[in-house]
Amino acid sequence: MLLNTHTWLLKEYAGARLCPDRHDILIYNVMPDILPIHRDITPEMTHRIERLRTVPPEHGKARFIQFHLLVDDLSHHGHITRRGHDRFENASGGYAYRKGAALAQNLIELHGGKITAEEALYRSHLLIEMAVDLVVYGRYPEIVELFSQAVEWTLENRLESLVGTLVWSYSLPEALVRDAVVQGMAAYRNEILRRSVSLEGRTDLFLHKFYGGVAGEKVRSGIRDLLQRGIESVADMEEFLSATLQEIAKAGFDGDL
Repeated sequence: MLLNTHTWLLKEYAGARLCPDRHDILIYNVMPDILPIHRDITPEMTHRIERLRTVPPEHGKARFIQFHLLVDDLSHHGHITRRGHDRFENASGGYAYRKGAALAQNLIELHGGKITAEEALYRSHLLIEMAVDLVVYGRYPEIVELFSQAVEWTLENRLESLVGTLVWSYSLPEALVRDAVVQGMAAYRNEILRRSVSLEGRTDLFLHKFYGGVAGEKVRSGIRDLLQRGIESVADMEEFLSATLQEIAKAGFDGDL
């Protein structure tokens, strides 16, 4: 899942315990997706770590990195894994892939048969995640302001502890982590986030990821239409979000707030 969805789920989990001086947990929660903005860090590096492992007291907020991974497991695989999976491995059981399957053939046709079924399914699951994220924003527009405030507050007050915990979590050099955090957080400032929470904004993000931002009008229109179909297909997303929180609780997750 993507930023708005991850943020909303953690907000629901924390409830009244999400006071202003704990807003940095919202940042830990999206670090698996933010760090790979840096060219030397891959999504595999941030997602293929042990779930629900013991966390030392000085790095307690690493639990919220785990929270992100549990959500992704349920969205992709339909169950919580031990260390995640490779890109396509056992990825058909989760909500995003099940919903995305209905769009995959259309993506293949849009590309003239030049992408594989596996690649089409991967891309279509991302369209579903974008769709859910847009619907979450539509229903809870305050989520962007909450996250934006968390970014600014964390950079000002908790940067050193964030970097230290990420170094421990991923066994990466401190200088690399610091660079990745600063670079990644710059991409999630308020004005940038607000440009992305629309059908056109998400279409642009998809085209940037898979086409380098260069695509003809036929492809752009096709992707926009598939994203709109995705939005219509996730009318039942509240059930998935509620079930996700229930499964995380059943797994024994405790954020120790």
